[in-house]
Amino acid sequence: MNDTTSLIIYQMNNTVSMVSLDFFENSCQDEEWERNVDFIKARTTEQILSRKEEIISAADTLFSRSGYAGVHFKAISALTSIKRPAIYLYYKTKDEVLLDLLKREMGDWDLALHKGIDTAETMTKETFCAFLTETVASHDKMLRLFVILCTNIENQCRLEKLTEFKREAGAAFETIGGGLAKFFPQAPADVKQAFMMAFVTYMHGLYPLAYPSQKQLDAMARAGRAYASPDFKTSFYHGLVLLAAEL
Repeated sequence: MNDTTSLIIYQMNNTVSMVSLDFFENSCQDEEWERNVDFIKARTTEQILSRKEEIISAADTLFSRSGYAGVHFKAISALTSIKRPAIYLYYKTKDEVLLDLLKREMGDWDLALHKGIDTAETMTKETFCAFLTETVASHDKMLRLFVILCTNIENQCRLEKLTEFKREAGAAFETIGGGLAKFFPQAPADVKQAFMMAFVTYMHGLYPLAYPSQKQLDAMARAGRAYASPDFKTSFYHGLVLLAAEL
């Protein structure tokens, strides 16, 4: 077994074994796995990271196609080279997969934030708010995941996975904080902090109002209450300009 082989250490029926990842994934059976496997530990290798990305990408496809309900391990397995029970090597629940998908989306958002902030010499309040609006609005999937982050995803994730997410996903908001420091150095620290808190709250709260589900619209119609969805980009920009008034 060479250095590039991924090794799996697992416990089944009180017996500890070590096999190659390929052998384990090809030989495990659903019922036996779910009934008898108690503990798994895998060495971190490029192969394992690649398979995690394969799982996340499959969840991305399913979430884009069918939303939260459409993401489950059976459907993920159908889109990947990984058998359903072997997915448990990497994730305990579908919510942990979605958490990593959200982390990936936030990483892309952070890159867009850096690109704009690092290359601009200066921004007015209006241009800064317009820039933030464009970067947020162009990451629709991230916003959709944010909507269910606290109500679904976080409640079904292990504490260590959630801690990892909180540690890494905060980079994008730190980038925005760097933009505030760069473009509005005269603004008091408490004003910048207040802007950041209001920005996060506004971003999370506006999206579900701008994009209600068809079921929500049908319920409003049956209740005799007309609902006109606000345009997300327009409302978000005007809201940010108001929030930025004291910068």
